[in-house]
Amino acid sequence: MKKVIIDTDPGIDDAAALLLALASPELSIVAITTIYGNAPVEVTTQNAYKILYSASRIDIPIYLGASKPLLRDPNTGWALHVHGNDALGNTYLPVPDVSDIKQPHHAAIEIINRVMAEPGEITLIALGRLTNIALALSIEPKLVQSVAEIIVMGGAIHVAGNVSRFATANLHEDPESASIVYQSGAPIVQVGLDVCNDVEIPPDQFSKIRSKPTASTQLLTAATPVLQSYYHNHNLLKSNQAVRFNDMPAVAYAINPTFFTSSRHAVTIEIHDEESRGQTRLVTSSTTPKNKCVEVCLTVDVDRLTRFFTTRVSQYTVIDKQGLG
Repeated sequence: MKKVIIDTDPGIDDAAALLLALASPELSIVAITTIYGNAPVEVTTQNAYKILYSASRIDIPIYLGASKPLLRDPNTGWALHVHGNDALGNTYLPVPDVSDIKQPHHAAIEIINRVMAEPGEITLIALGRLTNIALALSIEPKLVQSVAEIIVMGGAIHVAGNVSRFATANLHEDPESASIVYQSGAPIVQVGLDVCNDVEIPPDQFSKIRSKPTASTQLLTAATPVLQSYYHNHNLLKSNQAVRFNDMPAVAYAINPTFFTSSRHAVTIEIHDEESRGQTRLVTSSTTPKNKCVEVCLTVDVDRLTRFFTTRVSQYTVIDKQGLG
């Protein structure tokens, strides 16, 4: 199994991504680290516990991370207009009692500790802003050589961004951290809107998840309409009845990269110009060292991926390690 740390800001699409990871025997989730983004970090952390609880997997430790960008003030509007007032589709699920399992370390420190303890063995899946990972790389530069891979959900090369004409939310909100990560020399894969925009799950497939009476499928089913309504009202879906979880393809890449076609490019992050801040720009210069290039996903086998997702999540069998049923 591939050992992964998932850095996340749940978020409805983060919930879908986490449930896919939990349902996939190819992955061993050794830790979850949380970040501000779709909501304040205290809320995204609570949501991460809710998701793990629904899947009876609170044996996976969760570490609270950064509450704001590296240099900028946070966007205090968050993304509640997309994900609901609780950032989980207005489900308002109770927060599990985690007093006995609350972790003492900051997310960035835990990333360092785990990656350096097992060089070459741990993949980071970054579903949110890149602040935690930038902090970890800044504290421990040897992380560059020790991390197996960093899979980034974000970026847009041949399509428009989702918070500006140029940039996606995860890179726009903390472009300095994104630049640190992209220029670090660590092995990076970008799973951005070039592919995520296409991964729409049709209603006949999502009905497989809706029909399953487990706590995790019920959570995703209850949360999804808020996200689906946002996409529908803003004409962001090719099929009005479909649903899209932008974070899910990044986890799918970790499981099986053959869902995608990709190529290596030198990529820079715009940090100076406010209009285009966070933009992922291809660099045509041949002088860029190979270790500074990014594997950019450009196309995706949509039908194969969506069927894989719905089958995995709908057929997930809980391995009960906590006596939760």
